[in-house]
Amino acid sequence: MNHVPTILSIQDMSSVGRCSLTVFIPLVSALRCQPIPLPTAVLCNHLEYPNFEMVDITDHLESFYNCWNKNNITFDAIQSGFLASPEQIRLVEDAIERFGKDKLVVVDPAMADDGKLYSIYNEEMVKEMRKLITKAFIIKPNYTEACFLLDMPYDPTPQSEEVIYDMCRRLHAQGPEYVVLSSLPSEDSALIAIYRGSTDTITWVSNPLVQVKAHGTGDTFTAILTALVLRGYTPEEASRIAGQFTTEAVKFTHKTIGSLRDGLALELLLDRLISIPDPQ
Repeated sequence: MNHVPTILSIQDMSSVGRCSLTVFIPLVSALRCQPIPLPTAVLCNHLEYPNFEMVDITDHLESFYNCWNKNNITFDAIQSGFLASPEQIRLVEDAIERFGKDKLVVVDPAMADDGKLYSIYNEEMVKEMRKLITKAFIIKPNYTEACFLLDMPYDPTPQSEEVIYDMCRRLHAQGPEYVVLSSLPSEDSALIAIYRGSTDTITWVSNPLVQVKAHGTGDTFTAILTALVLRGYTPEEASRIAGQFTTEAVKFTHKTIGSLRDGLALELLLDRLISIPDPQ
């Protein structure tokens, strides 16, 4: 019987609004991997709505880990996304220590955008996130998050290749082998830099920039990246495919639905992922 690769994803779940786990589960399934969702919190809708209700599951995560240990349950990869407290960040570190040895670990330090931290984040949480990324094989910060991780000023103007190269090298020095740096400042491109530490090189991925604010694009990209790397694609190849799909999904949703408040219309596009062949 063929093994279906398993990915433990630790992040929140919003019932309304395609993001975090509700994005991760269908995308990873379409890419022929088994999603193992571990919600840190369950929300009635994502935080861009004016009101929300939330059930915090932080206090139960360790008991889940203990039960998995007793049942000898293992995973082929661990991926983390948005985390809402220092304790949740530390619990992801615990999960990596227990289940991530010699496994693929992908950390999306989802904590900021457009030069600002998310409203619930503070300096303590940024410090904890700096610790978490040391345990990853791949990290996928956007440009804003990279600035906070490196404690450097945010500059929204297009940056030189030398500046981006230096940022990637400094992030790699903290532990991860790969740095996938997304949402780089650009006037007309969705620009991504993929830094490979072992060769000290950057691969650039560029797609046409769609001038709309879309929710859940980072979650979409990271889910596809993780599943494809687990299936044997290089992070450079996986980033190219993930970037192209995410851009096409933004265009499609904007054209057919109009509003992107509830994320990308992934349900209508999953066939494009199902048809992706195994790497050569």
